[in-house]
Amino acid sequence: MLSRIQGMLSALYDLAPAPDVERFICGRELVAATVGEGAADRGEVLLVMEDEDGVHVALYLDPEVLDALREAHPEWAVEGGDFSARCLATEGVSHFLYLTFRADHDEQVSQLELELQAEVDKYAAGLLAGNGVGAIRERSRALRERLFEEPRFLDRADSVEGERYRLAHRAAATYAASLEARYVETGRLAELEVELRRFYRLGAQAKLRFIRST
Repeated sequence: MLSRIQGMLSALYDLAPAPDVERFICGRELVAATVGEGAADRGEVLLVMEDEDGVHVALYLDPEVLDALREAHPEWAVEGGDFSARCLATEGVSHFLYLTFRADHDEQVSQLELELQAEVDKYAAGLLAGNGVGAIRERSRALRERLFEEPRFLDRADSVEGERYRLAHRAAATYAASLEARYVETGRLAELEVELRRFYRLGAQAKLRFIRST
């Protein structure tokens, strides 16, 4: 399923071939040794380590998430019991691909940029898994409700991490609503994909300015 998510996002954003994310899955022990005890409780952690040999990447996903994905139907179901697992997996694959994309272009990437793009990717992945304009309209509304209307954050609002996650979440919610109004409701799905590809290539501040302008 992780490779399937990677393939879908790579096709959507017209990305150059990247290593198979499944080869970079790590265990809880590496997360604890690298970030600290308790970090793995988030369910998804992208580890990035840099030394004289270059950048090393590993992705942790909770074993229960991986088990749920193995049993999951290939298509997204917004009301399905595996929805949370799909979202965590998509977030992890999104982080992995976006970091790879920036590294391939010798560009830096901020944590805000990673989180904002991952929030958008969860909406895009769930939306474009369906067929038919009418069905996609309904899917978009249901997705936005589940993804954005009643968020739960692990970090306090007054922490650096909490502020970053809330900013990324609010911006992605605004952008998803804009995409729905401009493209989904009007059935212009090809144009939606063109915009998503342009958005993907913007930096964090440019992404935020673009969202404010839509």
